[in-house]
Amino acid sequence: MFETPTAQLREQLLEVHGIGPETADSILLYAGNHPVFVVDAYTHRIFGRHALVEGKPDYERVRSFVESSVPSDSTLFNEFHALIVNTGKNWCRKAAPRCEGCPLRDFLPANSPYFASPLTAPAAMPVSGGPA
Repeated sequence: MFETPTAQLREQLLEVHGIGPETADSILLYAGNHPVFVVDAYTHRIFGRHALVEGKPDYERVRSFVESSVPSDSTLFNEFHALIVNTGKNWCRKAAPRCEGCPLRDFLPANSPYFASPLTAPAAMPVSGGPA
């Protein structure tokens, strides 16, 4: 199964009832060692807050952005996703984010509400991106 070209196998997986893009890409990357980037809620949140994509983060737009911005390597995509998950769990949380000490804080847009001090930062952050 994993000898099938990535794009073809992805399409086959997406045809299976109950398998969406995140699950298909997870199977390809983690089980098949195919160089695809997995986009999850942490990725949407971090990329949206850092205005890395315009407008509301969309799965395919975020996946295409990452896959066209870094070398196509399954080990790199695996590590990059693990770092995003770690950042999302420990700093860029949905509620009560911990912007102080976040390794990505310096990359926030200057007009970001998340750039405020932790005492004035909003409790819940929007997921939509701002100007690039």
